[in-house]
Amino acid sequence: MQIQRQADGSVLLDMTQQEARKFAKTVIENAEDAQMALLNFAYLLNEAHYDGVNEFRQPPHAWESGAASPSPKSAT
Repeated sequence: MQIQRQADGSVLLDMTQQEARKFAKTVIENAEDAQMALLNFAYLLNEAHYDGVNEFRQPPHAWESGAASPSPKSAT
């Protein structure tokens, strides 16, 4: 993880998904000792992780009339 202070006073965190997961897990496991902003950050990292691994993509034009529908028989 790299931490950089920006000219405007903000902080830029650069970390891999694995580092973010480990950090979030550690914060959540010690939630009773953490401040609310840190907990919110940990939950945000978890949400970003789940969004990053979610590979579902809506097919283009799926809701237009005449679009192909999945067959209930092929769901087995």
